[in-house]
Amino acid sequence: MNTVPENWIPFIPVHVPGDNREIQLQRGAMPRVLDGTTAPPVPVRPRTTLLAEGLSAGQPYFVHEEEVPRAGTRLCAAYNRTRMPNGRVVIWYGVRRSTGRGEGSSSLDWDRLVDRPAAEDE
Repeated sequence: MNTVPENWIPFIPVHVPGDNREIQLQRGAMPRVLDGTTAPPVPVRPRTTLLAEGLSAGQPYFVHEEEVPRAGTRLCAAYNRTRMPNGRVVIWYGVRRSTGRGEGSSSLDWDRLVDRPAAEDE
């Protein structure tokens, strides 16, 4: 197995309970492996509140399959600030959703076929 960027939080397809056709995407976790230590790998936790929903209570987080297009979904969260006509300042935390940049690749390889040079005696 090779490594992937630590900020990749996978969503794994799982069957909806009681239905053998409908699929939802469940938040998963990649293991964090520290080089040079004998400590067991620990799951990488999301840093934002968008993906950490229910994590502290140990609850799974699901996304409906039809909500994520093939090109992916990009979520951008930011504080916004504006001034009203009367001069009052308003600040809010907003989230924007847009289409992703196309199919991405985490470069994760579990099994890899590698051409091996033929031995001279074969």
